Amino acid sequence: MRVGLLTVSFRLYGVNTLKERRSVVHRILTEVHNLGSAFGICEIPKNDGLRGLTVRVAHLSTDGGFTDSALRHVAERFEHRGDYEVVESRIEIL
Repeated sequence: MRVGLLTVSFRLYGVNTLKERRSVVHRILTEVHNLGSAFGICEIPKNDGLRGLTVRVAHLSTDGGFTDSALRHVAERFEHRGDYEVVESRIEIL
């Protein structure tokens, strides 16, 4: 089995309260959960305030190339949103 990890750091726009931040985080987490059971996602706690967010997406498969491709697809989906910006993303295959 191959495990791939995608770590993405975001800068959230238009977020002034914790409730607004949770709404954006919930949408990001739900989007990945809807991709299927081979994906998992969690928020990585950092002290970035209301407008910073880091998540880690995991993908499990028998083929490392497929895992890499699947995680690149997820990273591309994150790039095309208006309420946040991707600051950094990194993929690791274990």
